[in-house]
Amino acid sequence: MVISGEIKAVVYDFGGVLLSYEGVEEKWKAMSRALGLPDGAVHSESVGIEFSQWLGPDRSLFLGTLTVDDLEGGLFMQYLKHKYGDQLNDNVVVKPYTECLRGENVRIHKNMQKTVEILHKKGFKTAMLTNNMFLDKEHKETRLPCDLTHFDEVVESCLEHMMKPDARFYQLVEERLGVKPEEIVFLDDLHENIEAAEKLGWNTIMVTDIEKAIKELEKFTNVKLI
Repeated sequence: MVISGEIKAVVYDFGGVLLSYEGVEEKWKAMSRALGLPDGAVHSESVGIEFSQWLGPDRSLFLGTLTVDDLEGGLFMQYLKHKYGDQLNDNVVVKPYTECLRGENVRIHKNMQKTVEILHKKGFKTAMLTNNMFLDKEHKETRLPCDLTHFDEVVESCLEHMMKPDARFYQLVEERLGVKPEEIVFLDDLHENIEAAEKLGWNTIMVTDIEKAIKELEKFTNVKLI
């Protein structure tokens, strides 16, 4: 959505904007079937609010108090057992986070990644604002497997202990980039995150198709990107 102002900064989400879920959906469906659950269960439950509520306020993946290893090591299956009971085939091991975040499974949208470089070189301030997680208990494993060279700021929920759609998380980016809300265009793939940004006065691009989103970004910045 266009609000107002000259754009001086571009802020990117990671998952679904820079990180591609291409091919992962079928793996998530296969996990669901192996567990005896509906096709969309593993994906929706792994990122859903019900799981967060079950974990409680002191146990959070995105706020940095839990890791992917913690969840895939038993907590996720405990939650599914709690919700689905005897319907669940709990003899199966599933790793829904590992499937898109680790090693050879990682897929980056190269065209979107290229826009960061182009815009940064053109003088735009660039940032990543992501609800991110620690993968391993030692916090040593790479959490953002993409080129960060052209980002002025990388703001991660697991380090800041706040997350989208909390307004304070967005305002942290404003402060670190030194820009006003109307000078920002923000790309995200979740409606609640987009709505929170718009309430603060940010310009937004709801990412449902990468190439279309890049075209919208060209209009905001007046820069040829593809």
